[in-house]
Amino acid sequence: MYLLSKKVRESNIKVVVTGEGADEFLGGYNIFKEAMIRRFWAKDPQSKLRPLLLHKLYPYLQAMKGMNLSALKMFFGYRLNDTSDPLYSHLLRWHNTSRIRSFFSQELKDAVEGYDPVSDVYPGLPGDFMKWGGLSQAQYLEATIFMSGYLLSSQGDRMAMANSVEGRYPFLDYRVMEFSAALPEKLRLNGLDEKYLLKKMIAGRIPESILKRPKQAYRAPIAKSFFGPSAPGYVADILSTNAVQSGGLFDADRVNALIGKVRTQQMVSEVDQMAIAGILSSQLLHELFISKPMPENPVSLANVRIVKENC
Repeated sequence: MYLLSKKVRESNIKVVVTGEGADEFLGGYNIFKEAMIRRFWAKDPQSKLRPLLLHKLYPYLQAMKGMNLSALKMFFGYRLNDTSDPLYSHLLRWHNTSRIRSFFSQELKDAVEGYDPVSDVYPGLPGDFMKWGGLSQAQYLEATIFMSGYLLSSQGDRMAMANSVEGRYPFLDYRVMEFSAALPEKLRLNGLDEKYLLKKMIAGRIPESILKRPKQAYRAPIAKSFFGPSAPGYVADILSTNAVQSGGLFDADRVNALIGKVRTQQMVSEVDQMAIAGILSSQLLHELFISKPMPENPVSLANVRIVKENC
């Protein structure tokens, strides 16, 4: 996003219209389809065919191509039958992400012992949440937990404004959001066809090749980027045994084992990719703001004092 906004600014474009909100409010994300398939599968847990529908969701994942029935059950079968849980759509994703806890240092494990962040979500749900459809529940979780703080702020606005580019978000007009929320679920996600009504509306206005192309996530090649031939030099430094031990966040032996695994295996699992990203970014933050905090800028501080005095 940072590099993309840089290219936009280099083209002398200062304001852009972007599509944030369309996936959240019109059922575009694969996590919505995943939850729908898992609910369908849960009605007949012994089915040999229903879990195979999951292959349709992630054709761009190399690991998915080789997943047989047993592997699908192992990866996607987590709490399969807990369809009455209001967080059902996201439980599997959060479970897979939470595996990074196994890399925590003993000190950090002791500090967070017994704490379950997922349990904090339940009390904040709307009172009539259980009366909503499964898709609407999933959309609410995605929009309220991820959209504002992460997608719009950290990933969106900060990256764009770092290059002096402003975003405009027509799908986040409150009238569009309210209209979308009032639609029957099948007009948002029809079977596995996402953003159904939007596609119907736009048919004939954009090329069919765009309208009907498979959904493709934009993904960073994590393992290749940080452990390939062109890996940046700082990676080895901040993931060294000394740096990890000094940070106190992760178990250095476990991190070294993960690094060895990533370097020697041709295909790295999604769980390991997520762990690498989490460990590396945490170590970077520690290095920048705790281990070697940026020095104060005397000029900036002086300007602040002048502004305060004038006020």
